[in-house]
This record gives sequence, structure tokens and C-alpha cells, in this order.
Amino acid sequence: MIGRIWKGLALAALAISAPAIAQGNGNLTTKVEVEKSFPGQDGQPASKSYVTPDVVVPGDRVRISLTFTNNGADPASGVVIANPIPPGLMFDGTGDQDGFGVSIDGGKIFAPLADLTVPVDGSVPRPATAADVTHVRWKWSDAIGAGQTRSVAFFGRVR
Repeated sequence: MIGRIWKGLALAALAISAPAIAQGNGNLTTKVEVEKSFPGQDGQPASKSYVTPDVVVPGDRVRISLTFTNNGADPASGVVIANPIPPGLMFDGTGDQDGFGVSIDGGKIFAPLADLTVPVDGSVPRPATAADVTHVRWKWSDAIGAGQTRSVAFFGRVR
């Protein structure tokens, strides 16, 4: 079971690179790592590291890093990276807020999570939560120079 979850995450991470490549001369690489926490010693705060997992289990926090490389001779403008949340994960945030939005409808509409609502039959819509997120997207307003890279990451909890 756990092996299937990890294989599913790895395959989903590989599958999400197609949207940015459609920009033309770009390449998108994906890296999946699991968060490991270590208790602090001698009054020091706890520390975290990220490692390539052999196995993930429900509750593990996973970081998916995406790196866009402009392989073209000219700056790449209007770069958009939109990625589905793999089925075995629940969205758990990002530290990369510039141009960031989420979708709760399969990638049709993107906005800050706080601005989205979920329809409820026979009632008023409820605020969207991280569990509702189906896709993440970064839409960069500035160009990425020829030969330059830009990286972003988002987190998920293994379901």
C-alpha cells in the first residue's frame, strides 16, 4: 500500500511538468522530498531537512520543488506553471507567494485560497480549505532571462 502511494506521488510529480514546457524553450524539473524533523539539542530549536524518500506514509509532509529553466536565447515572459495536486496528497502550503494561486475546480479558476468558496447544496457556499485544493499555479509577471532558472515549491500531506 505504502509503495503504491510513493509510486503514485512520483508518477504524478513527473506528469505535472507538461504545462510549463508548453511555453516553448523551457524545461521544468520536479523533485519530491519528504520532510524530516529533528529535535533541538542544548536549547536549540528543532531543525528540518528534506530527503528523497524510499517510502512515505499517511501524515508525512512532502515538498514538491519545481524548477523552470529558460533554454531559449531570449527572455521567457508570461511563464505560468500550473500543477495538479497528486491524488495521494492534500495541499499544505507554499512559501513562494509571488504570482501564486490555487484552484478548487480542477484548474479552471485560480485565486488566493482565502478568496475561494465551495458550493454547498441547499446552503450558502463555505470557505475553501486546503483539502479542497486541486491545483497550484505560479504566474510570473517578470521575464526569466535566457539560461536562467526559477524555482518554487509547495507542500502536501500524504493522505
